[in-house]
Amino acid sequence: MSTPDAKYLGLRSIDFERCGLSNSVQIRLNDNDRKRAKQIANYPWFKDKPKWQKEIKKLLDNDFKLEVEALINKGISFVTETYVPERLEEQDWLD
Repeated sequence: MSTPDAKYLGLRSIDFERCGLSNSVQIRLNDNDRKRAKQIANYPWFKDKPKWQKEIKKLLDNDFKLEVEALINKGISFVTETYVPERLEEQDWLD
């Protein structure tokens, strides 16, 4: 099954800075993470998508990944009351 019009609204590498997250939420990339990110960057679906390429590059440059639970540091309702509404209003997603 394919959903070519799907949009990714989830946590991104830029959110570490944008949301002012603490260093304690960083999960260092391991060799497999780096290898996998490079493979994904070359997939036909992602290869010609500048926003995805920028996201993957930022991930590798940061040398850490984040989990959505990192946003709980901003408050229990941050995701539903701030994060998602702002991303939708700004149309700030990856497609």
